[in-house]
Amino acid sequence: MNQKVTLKEKIAYALTNLGNIPIQTLISTYLLIFYTNVVGLDPAACATLFLIARILDGINDPFVGFVIDHLPTTKWGHFRPSLIVGTILCSLNFLLLWFGPMMVPAGKLVVAYISYILIGVLFPVMDISLNSLLPVMTEDMEERNMLSSLKGFVYTLGSLVLGMAAPIILGNTTEAGGYVKLVLITTAVILAFSIVGAAGVKERVQVKQEKGQAQYKLRDLLIILTRRPVLATFMCSLSYYIGMMVLNAVNAYFYTYVLGNLTLFSVASMVQMAALVVATLLASMLIKRIGKKKLYIVGLVIFGILPLVRFIQVTNVALVMVATAFIGFGSGLCTPLAYGIQADNTDYIELELGYRAEGAVAALSSFITKCAMGIGGAIPGYLLAMVGFNAEAAVQTESVNVAITMCVTIVPAVFALMGAAIFGIFYPLTKGKLDEQVETLRKLHGGKK
Repeated sequence: MNQKVTLKEKIAYALTNLGNIPIQTLISTYLLIFYTNVVGLDPAACATLFLIARILDGINDPFVGFVIDHLPTTKWGHFRPSLIVGTILCSLNFLLLWFGPMMVPAGKLVVAYISYILIGVLFPVMDISLNSLLPVMTEDMEERNMLSSLKGFVYTLGSLVLGMAAPIILGNTTEAGGYVKLVLITTAVILAFSIVGAAGVKERVQVKQEKGQAQYKLRDLLIILTRRPVLATFMCSLSYYIGMMVLNAVNAYFYTYVLGNLTLFSVASMVQMAALVVATLLASMLIKRIGKKKLYIVGLVIFGILPLVRFIQVTNVALVMVATAFIGFGSGLCTPLAYGIQADNTDYIELELGYRAEGAVAALSSFITKCAMGIGGAIPGYLLAMVGFNAEAAVQTESVNVAITMCVTIVPAVFALMGAAIFGIFYPLTKGKLDEQVETLRKLHGGKK
């Protein structure tokens, strides 16, 4: 079978990934400040909500992945139908997440809990289906690396474009009207891009179990998790994403209260996007030269260490932009690599355990993100409550500003470096081993045809 991905499919794949972006991007960047400054919830209450709901959601993800893996393969493929259904349901709940607490002031915290937990149940149907597409679109490693880079590029690019547009649409972080416009626009993007994109991709690698091949059971999820490549990726990603989520959750506070100008957030997003583009263009070449493992570690170190340059003078806008460029470059290396590593881990599971488990591996990745969102969202919420954040004050106390600054500098650095150390020590699939794995799978699948 021809393993080359057409230009039309690449465009469709890019659209599908763009449609997946606004939900978690807006939640991680603006939901905390929306709940504190518009809905009027206490920061500590929000922190508890994020922590409890996201961990519960994460536990749900492996079960969602199991169900998706065991759905029948249709003429539309295996993962595209669940992607489309998940998109529609998740979009409806996304509207409830933002508008529900405003419409029911007396029960706003209850509505926030219900809608936030629901988003964690429904988004995985959409997200796991999308992340399972990469291993089944092609087995050609160059095509996979290209799709992985494309996925990482459009994901980060879309996040940064949204990051530039959101502050302009909002105007400020204390008025509901801006949030209403922002959420309605992004919901339309989610529906249109995801559904059109899903219709345009092709699943070449048949996911249905072939005669004589084992099909994994629910209890096998733990076995999959404990395989060394999967577990090392799990622990590394958990650490890295916690730092990233803390940074995302506090950025709006940093530009609003420490720098005193939310519009600078849009400028910073443009700087970050430029650095991202450079990193993405270099990623494919660097993967061929040093391999995914080494490059991923380099990206984590750049993301964590170099942005600390802003400590020379925290409120110096030029230094903030330099730090932002380093963040963009580091994440521009890490994001596309993460999807390629996930696909490699899926292949490893097939060789090691004898069954395909795209949904399971994608679900474990989603579980990581959920736990990171819970912990990363809770850390700034509890810190802000401890230091006396006042949503009604235009100027915050020095202790509040210090806590905000630490959340955009030291905290992400610590977690990124922890992730780099874990991945460097424990991840076993070096460039040479991956080449062997690809060749073995090619012969294995060729023998089955």
